[in-house]
Amino acid sequence: MATHVMNLFSNSTTLIAAKTVTVASIGLFAGVALSYNAVIMPALKATSNKNALSVWSNSCRTAKNLQVGLILTSLIGGSTVYYKTENPYFLTGALLMVLNIPFTFAFIMPINKTLLNIQQSGKGEESINVLFGRWDILHFGRTLISSIALGLTVWGSYSGKSVTLY
Repeated sequence: MATHVMNLFSNSTTLIAAKTVTVASIGLFAGVALSYNAVIMPALKATSNKNALSVWSNSCRTAKNLQVGLILTSLIGGSTVYYKTENPYFLTGALLMVLNIPFTFAFIMPINKTLLNIQQSGKGEESINVLFGRWDILHFGRTLISSIALGLTVWGSYSGKSVTLY
Protein backbone atom coordinates (compact mmCIF):
# COMPACT_ATOMS: atom_id res chain seq x y z
CA MET A 1 0.00 0.00 0.00
CA ALA A 2 2.74 2.49 0.96
CA THR A 3 4.63 1.79 -2.28
CA HIS A 4 1.44 2.40 -4.24
CA VAL A 5 0.92 5.76 -2.50
CA MET A 6 4.55 6.76 -3.10
CA ASN A 7 4.20 5.88 -6.79
CA LEU A 8 1.16 8.15 -6.95
CA PHE A 9 3.23 11.11 -5.75
CA SER A 10 6.12 10.38 -8.09
CA ASN A 11 3.93 11.19 -11.08
CA SER A 12 4.65 14.69 -12.45
CA THR A 13 0.95 15.29 -13.08
CA THR A 14 0.19 14.62 -9.42
CA LEU A 15 2.96 17.01 -8.39
CA ILE A 16 1.52 19.73 -10.62
CA ALA A 17 -1.90 19.06 -9.10
CA ALA A 18 -0.42 19.35 -5.57
CA LYS A 19 1.19 22.67 -6.48
CA THR A 20 -2.05 23.93 -7.99
CA VAL A 21 -4.14 22.88 -4.99
CA THR A 22 -1.63 24.49 -2.60
CA VAL A 23 -1.52 27.80 -4.45
CA ALA A 24 -5.29 27.78 -4.94
CA SER A 25 -6.07 27.08 -1.27
CA ILE A 26 -3.71 29.79 -0.09
CA GLY A 27 -5.09 32.18 -2.71
CA LEU A 28 -8.67 31.49 -1.65
CA PHE A 29 -7.80 32.07 1.99
CA ALA A 30 -6.01 35.33 1.16
CA GLY A 31 -8.97 36.43 -0.97
CA VAL A 32 -11.51 35.70 1.74
CA ALA A 33 -9.34 37.47 4.31
CA LEU A 34 -8.98 40.51 2.07
CA SER A 35 -12.72 40.58 1.39
CA TYR A 36 -13.35 40.91 5.12
CA ASN A 37 -11.01 43.91 5.34
CA ALA A 38 -12.00 45.58 2.08
CA VAL A 39 -15.73 44.84 1.83
CA ILE A 40 -17.41 43.17 4.79
CA MET A 41 -16.06 45.19 7.70
CA PRO A 42 -16.59 48.61 6.03
CA ALA A 43 -20.16 47.58 5.21
CA LEU A 44 -20.78 46.41 8.78
CA LYS A 45 -19.41 49.64 10.22
CA ALA A 46 -21.99 51.53 8.13
CA THR A 47 -24.85 49.35 9.46
CA SER A 48 -26.72 49.57 12.76
CA ASN A 49 -24.83 47.84 15.55
CA LYS A 50 -27.43 45.17 16.27
CA ASN A 51 -27.78 44.12 12.62
CA ALA A 52 -24.02 44.37 11.99
CA LEU A 53 -23.25 42.14 14.95
CA SER A 54 -25.72 39.51 13.76
CA VAL A 55 -24.28 39.49 10.23
CA TRP A 56 -20.72 39.45 11.57
CA SER A 57 -21.33 36.47 13.87
CA ASN A 58 -23.04 34.46 11.12
CA SER A 59 -20.29 35.20 8.58
CA CYS A 60 -17.53 34.32 11.06
CA ARG A 61 -19.19 31.02 11.91
CA THR A 62 -19.49 30.15 8.22
CA ALA A 63 -15.99 31.33 7.34
CA LYS A 64 -14.35 29.39 10.19
CA ASN A 65 -14.92 25.99 8.57
CA LEU A 66 -13.81 27.24 5.16
CA GLN A 67 -10.65 28.80 6.58
CA VAL A 68 -9.65 25.73 8.61
CA GLY A 69 -10.14 23.55 5.52
CA LEU A 70 -8.03 25.88 3.39
CA ILE A 71 -5.25 25.97 5.99
CA LEU A 72 -5.18 22.16 6.21
CA THR A 73 -5.26 21.82 2.42
CA SER A 74 -2.38 24.25 2.01
CA LEU A 75 -0.39 22.46 4.73
CA ILE A 76 -0.86 19.02 3.18
CA GLY A 77 -0.26 20.26 -0.36
CA GLY A 78 2.72 22.47 0.50
CA SER A 79 4.32 19.73 2.60
CA THR A 80 3.84 17.21 -0.21
CA VAL A 81 5.42 19.53 -2.76
CA TYR A 82 8.31 20.25 -0.40
CA TYR A 83 8.82 16.53 0.28
CA LYS A 84 9.04 15.74 -3.42
CA THR A 85 10.97 18.82 -4.61
CA GLU A 86 12.68 20.29 -1.52
CA ASN A 87 11.25 23.62 -2.65
CA PRO A 88 11.44 25.77 0.51
CA TYR A 89 8.87 28.27 -0.78
CA PHE A 90 6.06 25.72 -0.56
CA LEU A 91 6.98 24.62 2.95
CA THR A 92 7.36 28.22 4.13
CA GLY A 93 4.03 29.18 2.56
CA ALA A 94 2.28 26.22 4.19
CA LEU A 95 3.79 26.97 7.59
CA LEU A 96 2.81 30.63 7.32
CA MET A 97 -0.75 29.51 6.70
CA VAL A 98 -0.64 27.44 9.89
CA LEU A 99 0.59 30.56 11.72
CA ASN A 100 -2.89 31.99 11.16
CA ILE A 101 -4.25 29.59 13.79
CA PRO A 102 -2.24 30.75 16.83
CA PHE A 103 -2.46 34.35 15.57
CA THR A 104 -6.25 34.06 15.57
CA PHE A 105 -6.40 32.45 19.02
CA ALA A 106 -4.02 34.98 20.56
CA PHE A 107 -5.30 38.23 19.05
CA ILE A 108 -8.70 37.85 17.37
CA MET A 109 -10.53 35.33 19.57
CA PRO A 110 -10.65 37.62 22.63
CA ILE A 111 -12.46 40.23 20.53
CA ASN A 112 -14.71 37.54 19.03
CA LYS A 113 -15.70 36.42 22.54
CA THR A 114 -16.44 39.98 23.63
CA LEU A 115 -18.59 40.62 20.55
CA LEU A 116 -20.47 37.35 21.00
CA ASN A 117 -21.09 38.19 24.68
CA ILE A 118 -22.51 41.56 23.62
CA GLN A 119 -24.76 39.79 21.11
CA GLN A 120 -26.04 37.34 23.74
CA SER A 121 -26.48 39.83 26.57
CA GLY A 122 -27.52 42.90 24.59
CA LYS A 123 -25.24 44.96 26.84
CA GLY A 124 -22.36 47.04 25.54
CA GLU A 125 -23.72 47.75 22.07
CA GLU A 126 -22.09 51.19 22.16
CA SER A 127 -18.64 49.53 21.95
CA ILE A 128 -19.38 47.40 18.87
CA ASN A 129 -17.88 49.85 16.36
CA VAL A 130 -14.69 50.19 18.41
CA LEU A 131 -14.41 46.40 18.67
CA PHE A 132 -15.09 46.03 14.94
CA GLY A 133 -12.29 48.52 14.28
CA ARG A 134 -9.83 46.54 16.42
CA TRP A 135 -10.99 43.25 14.88
CA ASP A 136 -10.51 44.66 11.38
CA ILE A 137 -6.96 45.85 12.12
CA LEU A 138 -5.99 42.54 13.71
CA HIS A 139 -7.66 40.57 10.94
CA PHE A 140 -5.49 42.47 8.47
CA GLY A 141 -2.62 40.51 10.05
CA ARG A 142 -4.22 37.33 8.70
CA THR A 143 -4.60 39.00 5.34
CA LEU A 144 -0.90 39.89 5.32
CA ILE A 145 0.23 36.44 6.49
CA SER A 146 -1.80 34.66 3.82
CA SER A 147 -0.80 37.13 1.10
CA ILE A 148 2.88 36.59 1.89
CA ALA A 149 2.29 32.83 1.84
CA LEU A 150 0.59 33.19 -1.54
CA GLY A 151 3.46 35.23 -2.93
CA LEU A 152 6.01 32.69 -1.72
CA THR A 153 4.21 29.69 -3.20
CA VAL A 154 3.60 31.44 -6.52
CA TRP A 155 7.29 32.40 -6.58
CA GLY A 156 8.17 28.81 -5.70
CA SER A 157 6.05 27.57 -8.59
CA TYR A 158 8.33 29.44 -10.98
CA SER A 159 11.64 28.77 -9.25
CA GLY A 160 13.87 26.12 -10.76
CA LYS A 161 13.86 24.06 -7.58
CA SER A 162 10.12 23.42 -7.82
CA VAL A 163 10.30 21.34 -10.99
CA THR A 164 12.81 18.77 -9.72
CA LEU A 165 11.36 15.26 -9.63
CA TYR A 166 12.94 12.23 -7.97
